[in-house]
Amino acid sequence: MFRKVSANHPLVYFFLAFITMAGLSYINFLPGMVNALAGSIGFSDAQAGQLVALNGYGGLLGSTVAIFLVRRMPWQSAMYTFLALLAVVDIGTLWIETYSVMLGWRFLAGLFGGLCVGIGFSVLARLNNADRAFGTLLLIQFSLGAVVIYLLPALETLLSAYAVFYVMAGFALLSLIMMLFLPSLASERKPVKQSVLLTELNGNAVLLMLAITAYQLAASAIWTYVGRIGLGAGISTDNVSLYIAITGLLGLLGAMLPVISGNRFGRLSWVLAGVALSIISALLLSVSPLTPLLYVTSMTLLFFSWPAVQSYLLAVTADMDSTGRLSALAAVVSAVGLATGPLLASGLLDKGNFSVMLYACALIFLSCLFLLFKPVQAQERAKTGVLPSHYQPNTKDPI
Repeated sequence: MFRKVSANHPLVYFFLAFITMAGLSYINFLPGMVNALAGSIGFSDAQAGQLVALNGYGGLLGSTVAIFLVRRMPWQSAMYTFLALLAVVDIGTLWIETYSVMLGWRFLAGLFGGLCVGIGFSVLARLNNADRAFGTLLLIQFSLGAVVIYLLPALETLLSAYAVFYVMAGFALLSLIMMLFLPSLASERKPVKQSVLLTELNGNAVLLMLAITAYQLAASAIWTYVGRIGLGAGISTDNVSLYIAITGLLGLLGAMLPVISGNRFGRLSWVLAGVALSIISALLLSVSPLTPLLYVTSMTLLFFSWPAVQSYLLAVTADMDSTGRLSALAAVVSAVGLATGPLLASGLLDKGNFSVMLYACALIFLSCLFLLFKPVQAQERAKTGVLPSHYQPNTKDPI
C-alpha cells in the first residue's frame, strides 16, 4: 500500500532525522514551552523549570534504555510503539492540571521520547553518510524550532495555552506516517573489524563523549536564558521573540554545513572553528551594555556553530562503532548535557545578572577544545590511513 523509499534515497535521511527529532522536540522550542507552562497554564516559573528538567531526565533514561534495545529488538517495531505512546502522552497533557501529576506525566513523555531518540541515533549512525545524516537532523531541529517559536503566540490564540503540546503530538503522529515509507534497514553495517578500532580508541571515545556532554551543557544553558538575557538588556518582548526566531533560521547555515560539505577540508577544522565561535558568542552576550546588534550577532554565532559542531562530533562517533551502540550512548550523554545545562545556569544567576553564567559557559566551551582535539584528530588519521597497519578504516558499506 505504501511505496517504500530506496535505502540510499535522500528522503531516508530526512525521514529518519525528523523521526529522531520528534522524540524530544520540545528542546527545539524550549523557551516557548517554559513560557506556556509559566504563563496561561498557571504554573510558577520554578515549577515550569522543574517540569522541563524532569522531562529531560525522562529522556535521559529513555536514551539509556535504548542502548540495550538497539540490538535486541527490531528498531522499526520499537519506534512505532514508542512514537504512538509519545503521541498519546503529549495529547493527554491537555487534561492535567495538578502539578505533581504533571511531573510524572512529563517524565513519562520524556521516557518515550528518549527511547525514540536513542533508537533513531543508532539508525542514523548506520547510514552511508553519517555527516549528512546528523547534519540533516540538526537542520530539521533548528528550522522547526525557529518556526514553532515564531508561531506559538498565534497558535495559543487559535487553540489554547496548551498549543505547544498539540505541536509535539503532531510531530509524533507525522513521524508515524513517515515510518510507513521507510525501507527495511540492516541492523548494522557489514563488519570491517570496527571492534578493533573501538578497542584501540576507547580513551578517545571517552573524551568524545565528555566533549559532547560539555558542549551541550554550555549551549543549552545559554539557550534556556537567551530570552531573559535580551529582556534584561532592555529589548522588548516582541523583539526578543523575533530575534530568536530569525537567528535560529540563520543558524540553519551551520546545520547545512555538514550536509553540503560532508567531510571536505576535514572535520577537525570545522569543529575547532565552531567551538571558537561558540566561545565568542558567550563573551559577546556578557558585554554591558548589551545592544540589539550584539545580541543578534552573538545568537547568530551560537546558532551557526551549535548544529555544525554537534553533527560533526556525532559523525565521528558513528565512525568509531559501526553497530550504532556508541551513537546511542552519544544520545544519552547529549541528553545529560541538555538536561543539566538549565540547572547549572540557574545556579549561577545573580539577581538578574547573567555574566557569571556566560563566563562559565565560555570556559566550558574552551574545555571542549581540549577534549575533542585528540579523538577527532584520530578519526581524521584513520580516514587517511595513518593509523597502524592492522587498522582497517570504515568503508561505509551500503545498508
